[in-house]
Amino acid sequence: MHGPGLGEAALTRRRVLGFAGAATLAGAAARPAAADGRTYTFDLLFNVPHTDNMQGLAYRRGRFYVGFDVGGGHGVIREYDRYGTTLKESAPLAVGHAAEISVRDRDGLLYVATGGGTNPTKVNVVDWSGEPEVVRTIDLGSLGNSGLVAVDNRRDGLLVHAGPGDQGPFVFAFTDLDGTVRSTFDLGYQGVPQGLEMAGDKVLYYTNDTITVLDRAGTILEAIDIPLTGESEGLAVAPAGRGTRVFFGYNKPNRVYAMKPVFR
Repeated sequence: MHGPGLGEAALTRRRVLGFAGAATLAGAAARPAAADGRTYTFDLLFNVPHTDNMQGLAYRRGRFYVGFDVGGGHGVIREYDRYGTTLKESAPLAVGHAAEISVRDRDGLLYVATGGGTNPTKVNVVDWSGEPEVVRTIDLGSLGNSGLVAVDNRRDGLLVHAGPGDQGPFVFAFTDLDGTVRSTFDLGYQGVPQGLEMAGDKVLYYTNDTITVLDRAGTILEAIDIPLTGESEGLAVAPAGRGTRVFFGYNKPNRVYAMKPVFR
């Protein structure tokens, strides 16, 4: 564990409805739900060494990508290793709040949502292979504002979150990589939207101190309370078979945690 003064926090299940730990999230064989209520720990991975307004979070191959809103409709994305060492940094890019970031496994492109309750939803595709640049913008303003995005790597598409504002109600739209809607489900207010990811066929939705797990039809399978302080910011998932697979951010101060189930 790295970073001074924060240590490890534990959380308990609010509802035992089949989450069954990180293995279930990754689409591996599910373990039976613990009858006495499973607990989870959150280990601090690193304190983010930048104090800008932290927003989105993504993970790929041992690297973390963090988005920062720097104002004027622009965001900066920085790449860190698991110890918080800065590896790369973009110039300010026209990505709005950089409210959420997700990575397409096949090519490493970053998909960055604008976010903001009054901003029409757009997803900006950032090529990170050289000098970071926006190579394409997908206009999803017809879905609403308050945009978040997750790459649906299992079906090579996107999951986009939007609504009339940060209070919802929200629509979750599965689209292709050009933004053509394939299917949708609706969800009422669960808290201020802060992060979104796909883990196999599970949807992970991060709001104020809570990770809600849903199936592809929008049925809530689990809601997990997080006993930490600060503002929730950004959610990421690593592929199956690579250890801890659920990561999330907080700001005030900026930091990144990893989720681990405790089996009794």
